[in-house]
Amino acid sequence: MSPDELAKQLETQDYDYWMDKALSKVPDTVDKREGSIIYDALGPACMALAESSMDLSNVVRQTYTLTAQSQFLDYRAVEKGTSRQTATSTEAAAKFTDSDGNLVTSVQVGDRFASLGDEPIFYTVTEIIGDGAGLLVAEVSGSGPNSYRGQILPVTPNDSLSWAEITDVPVPARDEETDDHLRERLLSPDTYNAYGGNVADYLDMLSDIEAVGAGQVYPAWQGGGTVKLVVVNNDLRAASTELIKSVKAEIDPEEASGQGYGLAPIGHQVTVVAPDELRIDVTTTVEVQSQITVAAVQSQVETGIEDYFQRRRKDWDNVDTTIGRGYKLTIYRAQILSEILKIEGVVNASMPVLNGSEADIDLKFDDSVSQLPVLGTVSLNG
Repeated sequence: MSPDELAKQLETQDYDYWMDKALSKVPDTVDKREGSIIYDALGPACMALAESSMDLSNVVRQTYTLTAQSQFLDYRAVEKGTSRQTATSTEAAAKFTDSDGNLVTSVQVGDRFASLGDEPIFYTVTEIIGDGAGLLVAEVSGSGPNSYRGQILPVTPNDSLSWAEITDVPVPARDEETDDHLRERLLSPDTYNAYGGNVADYLDMLSDIEAVGAGQVYPAWQGGGTVKLVVVNNDLRAASTELIKSVKAEIDPEEASGQGYGLAPIGHQVTVVAPDELRIDVTTTVEVQSQITVAAVQSQVETGIEDYFQRRRKDWDNVDTTIGRGYKLTIYRAQILSEILKIEGVVNASMPVLNGSEADIDLKFDDSVSQLPVLGTVSLNG
């Protein structure tokens, strides 16, 4: 019996269950009908027993990793030597100009800005990276601000500033880890002890860096003591130059590589790179309902395929034990076709062509290259 089955069994022990059980012990010569003396006398005790059963079912669920939730799952994680990944804050790049379009240099660290909209996102300047350019951090945690690009308004007064704009998000944020994701990590059969610079140790190092969404580890890629880390950001896209520098500085500082001044053990020379984004163009022929056009479903098809690519990128760092603990990822045409056929108004579609080829795409992973699938152009023929 699983913990969940036991908990459900306990939940069936409600007031009526305990009343029936109690009355079964009372002789039939006594009036046991509802409203009788013995019935009313047993009522409070049966209610208390029913509440105890509910409490016990909750205790059973929260005791085991398989069924624990929220804070109780956090306790189980601590026992396994890990913890729930917390939400982080978006780091955005912005430029500042005056009314003539000239770069403004009067913006300072600590100045605040806000995005447009009914529910503005507030940002704080954390670094000036050049004339008229700076790095901002969202004051709210989570992935919400990752998608915002465009004008921001000064909260801190600045008479010389006429225009401020977020131009890029070099370090996207992540949301707090869900119960399901944390539970999957805790119960993963592939986990092993992180110790002394083994692969698991480097994966732990990367998981502790908030701006890293996932990473691949290539041990001894250029001989003993060399390690290559391939990292993506929290949007599961190739890491920016800023993120690569940050990870390198934390794990194995460039100026003292191999000397143990970072998280990496003494003697390990760590190289940090971003994966090569492999742009995949999709071409297919679709048949739509008579009252709509192919153009009308274009954006929905693109969104559906992009969701599929995002799900595949979530498996990008999974170790495949069938190939000697390497990495393997395939973009399947049939699964893309399935996403297209889910779109309302699409009644049929041909097998997609990927990058001009009628074949699935196996991504490359080795000591030289690590590919990351991204959606290119989606061409729909009517």
